[in-house]
Amino acid sequence: MNTERPVIPPETRSRRIKVGVVGCGVVATAYYLPYLRRQPDAEIVAVCDTRPARTAACVRLFGAKEAYSDYYEMIRRADIECVFILTAPGTHVDFTLAALEAGKHVLLQKPMALDLAGAERIVEATRRTRLKVLVEPSDHSPIDPVYAHLRDLIRKGVLGEPYYFNLMPKGPEHEHPSLGGNPYGEGAFYAKDSGGILFDFPYGPTQIVTLLGPCKRVSGNARCAKPDRAIVDDRHYDAFLEQCTDPDACNYWTLVSSLPRDRPVQMQAPDTVFCTYDLAEGWHGVFHTPRIFLPTLKGTSYGDFQAFGTEGNLVFGAGYRASIISHHRALLPHVDDDGWYHIPETADWSRATWPIPPEGAFNYYHESTRHLLDCIHDDVDPIVNVEWGRHITEMMWGAIESSRTGRVYHMTTTVDW
Repeated sequence: MNTERPVIPPETRSRRIKVGVVGCGVVATAYYLPYLRRQPDAEIVAVCDTRPARTAACVRLFGAKEAYSDYYEMIRRADIECVFILTAPGTHVDFTLAALEAGKHVLLQKPMALDLAGAERIVEATRRTRLKVLVEPSDHSPIDPVYAHLRDLIRKGVLGEPYYFNLMPKGPEHEHPSLGGNPYGEGAFYAKDSGGILFDFPYGPTQIVTLLGPCKRVSGNARCAKPDRAIVDDRHYDAFLEQCTDPDACNYWTLVSSLPRDRPVQMQAPDTVFCTYDLAEGWHGVFHTPRIFLPTLKGTSYGDFQAFGTEGNLVFGAGYRASIISHHRALLPHVDDDGWYHIPETADWSRATWPIPPEGAFNYYHESTRHLLDCIHDDVDPIVNVEWGRHITEMMWGAIESSRTGRVYHMTTTVDW
């Protein structure tokens, strides 16, 4: 996989790529649409949602020319060449296949699919139609130059032989809107065809594969610990959009944490999954994905990725993007007085408006959008393509299958980058 691509300023592109967006929910209005609106080589032609108030707001705020309530009508009638699929997980496979059959490129929000069979169907259709499909998330992926750099150092032997890795969730040390699960989005996070907590966190498998290579075996333990939940009613989001006037200030998270969770819902998918991964290059480690219900004690939150080799350690956090200590110092670009090679943060996270990254940080919604537009212009495959997405999907689905059968799941796919 070639991660080095020429950087061509978007304002020098000779044409504008016409985009349609399906799913005018929080990720659309807080992340993708504001960024698309600012791109000189993109044009928001159509938006689609089953709730007319949302499409009306997106027409008003982001300049979309057409609004649809039927996705299949949009891809049939709208003059678009690319679709951003930002709907609930259970729609992703069918919506992607329909877009490809209609000749449209696709940005597919996580997860790609809820099982390997669905991912395989997308891979087959993508290769047959020769269209571009970018599978989110690009966060923690080879698109991020820091991760490509770290992978290169690991390949050169800075960590020595593999020992183990772990990736455990951070528990917030104060009241936070993520406590107890997402405060909104029954279909996206709670319904049976949402996939549950694990399929909302492909960031974990993505980070593991990006840094340490593909997976070959999975063991999983999945369950639903708390079926009875409550979320903020969807009417509040519609009202929020109706009063928005600034297209660059439509982050619903600034409001939703203060609203009452007064709509009962059932958690119909696993809400805690413990995964053990054996990787092809000899690494062995764990990944756990719950959402705790109360804050943890100050100073005890834990969760950043750590990899320990026989000759060095890689850790994330502690005020840095990543840090390495190694016996092979000559392989590192430099070593600080404390004996570590530190990659500094490029942004002040204390100023972030969660979950939007602060200025200067890697914003995967923006980076993915820019990357796909460039791939369409240049007729090259995205770095986080359908084969990549299929492998990440199988790592998650394999954990669920292992939990269901009580047996180790053996991977059938791989990636090479």
